[in-house]
Amino acid sequence: MAIDRLKMALWTAFIFLCFGTLLLILQLCYQKGYSITIFGLYYVLFSIVFNGIIVLILLGVLIFKTNRIKTLKSIGVLLLNIPIAYLYYHLVIKILI
Repeated sequence: MAIDRLKMALWTAFIFLCFGTLLLILQLCYQKGYSITIFGLYYVLFSIVFNGIIVLILLGVLIFKTNRIKTLKSIGVLLLNIPIAYLYYHLVIKILI
């Protein structure tokens, strides 16, 4: 049974977005909670590695499989989290400074 690339990308992006948003809300509520900040930084590193691996796999699928439009959409969905994470990062930095 083949895994649907687009569904996998949507779920991955959704889960990482929800968890990142939860960390941002916690940081906004507990502005002096540096443990949340440190955990958030490790989370960002983990999400970069995890999502990067998935994008690399999808790039391999893009090269060797058919239905390239679906694969490109899947890569695009995963890459949409980058500007959101960048915005969250700047919000947290503004809080800390």
